[in-house]
Amino acid sequence: MSLLLSQWETFLARWGVGLFGEVRPKKKSSVTYGFLMAGRVEEQGTAPLPPIFSAMMSCCAAAGSADSTACGPSVSQQLASGEFLMAGRVEEQGTAPLPPYHKPVLPAEVDQWMDAKPGDVIIDGTLGGGGHTSLFLQEGAKVLGIDRDPQAIDHTRLRLAAYADMLVPFQANYSQMRQHPGLPSTGKVQGILLDLGVSSHQLDCAERGFSFQHDGPLDMRMGPNAVMTAEEFVNEASEAEILQALREWGEEPQARRIARLIVERRRVARFTRTSDLANCIEKALGRHGRTHPATRTFQAIRMRINEELHLLQQALHATIDCLAPGGRLLIITFHSLEDRMVKQFLQHRSKPHIDDPTWPAPRDNPEFVFTLPIRKAISAGAAELKSNPRARSAKLRVAVRNNLNVIAS
Repeated sequence: MSLLLSQWETFLARWGVGLFGEVRPKKKSSVTYGFLMAGRVEEQGTAPLPPIFSAMMSCCAAAGSADSTACGPSVSQQLASGEFLMAGRVEEQGTAPLPPYHKPVLPAEVDQWMDAKPGDVIIDGTLGGGGHTSLFLQEGAKVLGIDRDPQAIDHTRLRLAAYADMLVPFQANYSQMRQHPGLPSTGKVQGILLDLGVSSHQLDCAERGFSFQHDGPLDMRMGPNAVMTAEEFVNEASEAEILQALREWGEEPQARRIARLIVERRRVARFTRTSDLANCIEKALGRHGRTHPATRTFQAIRMRINEELHLLQQALHATIDCLAPGGRLLIITFHSLEDRMVKQFLQHRSKPHIDDPTWPAPRDNPEFVFTLPIRKAISAGAAELKSNPRARSAKLRVAVRNNLNVIAS
């Protein structure tokens, strides 16, 4: 123990820092190292120290000498309690930025087309890391956030704590927006955003099991209320059910072959890990080009167990009830199935009249409730694609609610 502490003391002495914080004369050096503390000059002391210091905690706590009680807790007590992980005054704790959770796509375009104003109430149906929500809050709007993932709710509460009075999170699916407890008495809002992509946090967190690029348990649930886990579906669904999922939700040309492969392999050993399923498919199909052969399979399973298309259809109809006249609907999709559904929904409901070859003349459209200020989908520009490659498949569609009511059939 004494040898270890001596080695660390020698290392820290190079930078003019003693083991327990005292300043020592530096050796001459022409280079300045600023990594020990992050942030602006006036914020020094509020950022977390590097992880290497927390690794020393147990060693230093045992070796530290007791300080005078008049000066507060001893060094060893502070180390043991973890208080040295955040430096600075008590009232400044938590002022350093939280680690990235999810980088929102098309932020400038969403900000422009939502055109949030003070006094507006906006539903963010896919709260995620709060990236889009923060844009609306900065404009003075109140945001009713919705997310199935309790981790996303907790993160955004912390990240946007300064806007606590203007942000009302609700753990639910966006199809349940009519039940949001923060809705005005009229039940109407001035804007709705649905970002249908999987968050970066979910993709990068191996324990969530969304990506075969990070080995983890076969989970893929966006929230605890999902009907099943990916492991349960892969190991217990019939071959016909797996085949249907791969065809309908993955648009997988090798659906029959993969479904048969999964059923045959699970007889030998149960699938429990993302890498196991991905490697099994890759060995059977081979790899051609940059796209992993298991990509569509993972997409199909995720969409199946989270009922994504079914809930999206419900959410689209809910937007009609929740938008006030002049209210804006923004929807970001990431693959053809979602985009096709959204496009058809908006196109049909933006036609004042509909026609049929068997009719003598066009008729009024009883579901004419939207105007499309821009008919084509908006994609990310070159600058955003360079900084955020995950935006390459994102498409934004915009609609404005008119003042007509849907005629009940």
